[in-house]
Amino acid sequence: MFDISFIRIAYIRPLISGSCSKYHLTPEQLGIPSSLYRDEMALVPHAVVNGWLTKIAELSGDPSYPLAIADSLAISSIDVKANWFMSAPDLAVTFRRINYGLSCFHSGAHYVGRQSGKLLKWCYDNEYSGTAAGIDSLRVAIMMTSVLRHFTHEGFAPLAVRLKGTDIDINAASEWFGCEVKTGCAMTEVWFDNKLLLLEHAVPRDHNKATLISLFDLDELVNMPQRDDPTKALYEVVNFTRHYGMPSLETVASTLGLSTQQLQRRLHRLGFSFSSMRGYVLNNIAARYMLKGYAPDEVARLLGYSNPQSFTKAFQRVRGCTPKEYMRRMEH
Repeated sequence: MFDISFIRIAYIRPLISGSCSKYHLTPEQLGIPSSLYRDEMALVPHAVVNGWLTKIAELSGDPSYPLAIADSLAISSIDVKANWFMSAPDLAVTFRRINYGLSCFHSGAHYVGRQSGKLLKWCYDNEYSGTAAGIDSLRVAIMMTSVLRHFTHEGFAPLAVRLKGTDIDINAASEWFGCEVKTGCAMTEVWFDNKLLLLEHAVPRDHNKATLISLFDLDELVNMPQRDDPTKALYEVVNFTRHYGMPSLETVASTLGLSTQQLQRRLHRLGFSFSSMRGYVLNNIAARYMLKGYAPDEVARLLGYSNPQSFTKAFQRVRGCTPKEYMRRMEH
């Protein structure tokens, strides 16, 4: 019903922040509201990020710009609580953690290892199109190679690299990776000898150390809509558009690539009107904000209500109590 995938801000923000620093850009120039950019757990529709990556290439004049900011693209740059990817005892466990763990950061993508004899191909496929396909492919290949260099040495070179897209500077890419690079491929691949999986961390780690993450943060981390859950996907699109102002039928339809009539028909099949869906989403987001300690007036402002009274009425319509009454109940 809604063919849409999402990327978490935390996963793409290292590329954006590195590009902004390198080319003297701002997130606002890319069309990214400050409230969205600050929310590392926010989910962004794939097509929107496709536009951001393309815009950076246009403003920088360099479709190979991930090479210029490669130091910013290590997986340790993902700024979330419980970034446990690189705390594994060896490369094999790290490899598995990244392949399954990134499903919490990027839906509709595939990270897998494919073995052929002694050769292991670390593969990644995405849904980007045009210039953005090559940019994202290069970003992930850099991230993968940085992981391999972490366990080997700084000058480690993969056996070969395969990239999607055709706009990448092959000579510059070959120099950075230190191996043959081909573009225009079906998916991203970084090739290496599978015996490297046995490599251990040079510095011993406490692998029984507890991960400090709140229940709220854990809930947000595992929150990733699946393609067969149209209600959840629509929920997250409405949640995303609130960063651009009060969500409207037109804005949500445009984000989904639909006409307003098409969206209304699909909402009807799900048993919703647009106003009821919007009220439900904003009410749930409001409750989460308040449980995190935000005052009702601040929540009203964050959610785009014209005044606190409008927010109170909308909240009471769904919850049967005012925001202040809700907060008092949650304290007991």
